[in-house]
Amino acid sequence: MVVGYDRSAPSQQALLVAGREASLRHAVLTVVHAYHYARPTTPMFFTPPRLQDVYDKAAKKIAEEGVDYVRARYPDLEARPVAEAGPAAHVLLTAGKEAALLVVGNRGRGGFAGLLLGSVSIRVLGGASCPVIVAGGDGRDGAAAYDRVVAALDIDEPGCADVLAFASDEAAYRHVDLVAVYVSEDEERWVMEQNLVAAGLMKSSAEVAADIEERLTVAVLHAHAQHPEIKTSHQVVAGTTGKVLTEESSRADLVVVGAHRRHGEHAGLRIGPVATTLLHHAHCPVAVVPHG
Repeated sequence: MVVGYDRSAPSQQALLVAGREASLRHAVLTVVHAYHYARPTTPMFFTPPRLQDVYDKAAKKIAEEGVDYVRARYPDLEARPVAEAGPAAHVLLTAGKEAALLVVGNRGRGGFAGLLLGSVSIRVLGGASCPVIVAGGDGRDGAAAYDRVVAALDIDEPGCADVLAFASDEAAYRHVDLVAVYVSEDEERWVMEQNLVAAGLMKSSAEVAADIEERLTVAVLHAHAQHPEIKTSHQVVAGTTGKVLTEESSRADLVVVGAHRRHGEHAGLRIGPVATTLLHHAHCPVAVVPHG
């Protein structure tokens, strides 16, 4: 597991969230600090080796401080410091290429005070190949507060199973309940469905609702079979997806949402509107799970 640390309050929260995750998984945590050398004052100027050495030692000290900070909460945790020169997002993504999980804060030291999600977090999400937890929200440090993990599901998406599997694992690690939530935006669907039903091209609204309920039940039963020790449930809620899930996050320890995986030259995650809303407004940490 990899977490970014830069001495900022959001990165300290990320450390504790990552520490809890690593402790639950019995995983090694790598605390990464990215830094820059002094900029040359002229095109012909090079940073003296002595000055580079000062920067290297200072950066390593910050990474070691991060390890000490998280070990103060989780003394049995195996953690190691890493300090690398370069843009923060690039350094984190490079360190996380073989990681099972990346954890970042919602903002860094250089962010504007009113910014809800920092540029480094956005770039990490855009380039990640593994699940990413953004430790934003109300400043929760990863400790259980509500004893529930919420999986935000779109039952029509192929990646629904990946999101539910990750959420189920998280609930099992934490020994808490798993709640799968599907949001039905009724007004838009009602208009569309009436037109399609009238044309004989679609089932009625009641039939569609019954079909969603059945598929959601099957998906959650499968997740429960993987972890029969945890309590699982599901709910279909009418409303605006972003608003409903943000409200759900106020009584959850973690919300899990999916993101389509991009392939090719610009590999990474394509963050959709629902995930974006949660990343900006959720009251607890948000896990973004790649699929596709």
